[in-house]
Amino acid sequence: MNRLQLLKKPIYLISIPNYFINFILPIYALKLGSSPVEIAMLFSVFSLFNILMRPFVGRWIDKKGRKQGFIIGLLAFALTRLLFLIGHSYSYIFIARIVQSIAASFFAISLDTMIADISGVEDRTKNFGEVVQYGNRGAFLGSFIGFTLLFGDFVENPFPLIFGIYFIVSLLALYFGTKDIKETIGTEKKEKISIPSVIINKTFIKYLFIIGILALVNGITTPIFVIYLRDHITQDLVLISFMFIPSAILAMYLPKKLGKIADNYSRKRLMVMGLIIETAFTLLIPFCRDYYTFIAVYTIVMAANLMTVPAQQALVSEITGNDNRGKSYGLYHLALGVGGILGPLIGSGIYQYINKALVFFVEGLGLLVVAVFIGFAIKINSRRVIN
Repeated sequence: MNRLQLLKKPIYLISIPNYFINFILPIYALKLGSSPVEIAMLFSVFSLFNILMRPFVGRWIDKKGRKQGFIIGLLAFALTRLLFLIGHSYSYIFIARIVQSIAASFFAISLDTMIADISGVEDRTKNFGEVVQYGNRGAFLGSFIGFTLLFGDFVENPFPLIFGIYFIVSLLALYFGTKDIKETIGTEKKEKISIPSVIINKTFIKYLFIIGILALVNGITTPIFVIYLRDHITQDLVLISFMFIPSAILAMYLPKKLGKIADNYSRKRLMVMGLIIETAFTLLIPFCRDYYTFIAVYTIVMAANLMTVPAQQALVSEITGNDNRGKSYGLYHLALGVGGILGPLIGSGIYQYINKALVFFVEGLGLLVVAVFIGFAIKINSRRVIN
């Protein structure tokens, strides 16, 4: 069994809570009496600890190993789900988000670096896309479990049962990760690239700046999206949850196929194309008042997003080369964190104090700016030879 297949089980299991927790977090916080700005803080504190942790994590896994970082991430994720299980106040959720950020830092950087280690230029984006699919399939199952228990009236308070199940599967992910995952340092597919070290690589510095802007733009609607749906489309949480099903199905099957296209065609071009499509349909969201029209528009937005994510991950290795991969992906995730801390605060402020629909216009225009920057500012030297 190859190393990519060994990652499948722990990624699948640890991702089971992802969709449901992200979906329910604003609603759950509102139920506890939180304001839109306090909800935004739950997202921004996550990004703040990303900023603090991720440069350290990248350097650490280059020295200590990818597997150790991966296991620490799984362990911290299990602790996060335990905090959701035992916590019944905003303070518990706030602490859980801090631990979740630490978990995501170790897990995401270690995982990205492992995939880069075991991939070559001919299949890197496909492999990133395949791993994204594993996580999305687990998250889809977790959403089915969560929403079935939430809306099924099986128990008076379903949240302890839901979070209890999530905690158990997190422990299983930790078990399989510890047992099955192999260290990838020393197994890298080396590529000769006429690009200097990441520290002095101007292209990578520009790329990090653009990724930070992209994270900021994507974060603008994150804390208020479900609240906007409740205020403008439907107040029925069951119907709101159904809106995400078409895009979730696409997320289980498209990333690998799109990654293969990017490997054969152009990662940068596919990313730009996805951003332009995402821009056009994000700008349509404020005009959608019909339930089914909104589902169609949102599904296209998410399909376009699936075009960009594996490509932008693979571009890190394409730009920086073989050396210090952990550090490279640490800096990449740092840029995501810097943008992620600002986006939710900006979006929630616009939503609460200026205009509720304006957030989508700001996000759409921001995506267009990023597409232009990627298209014209990032120059990729594709001349490389695989040893």
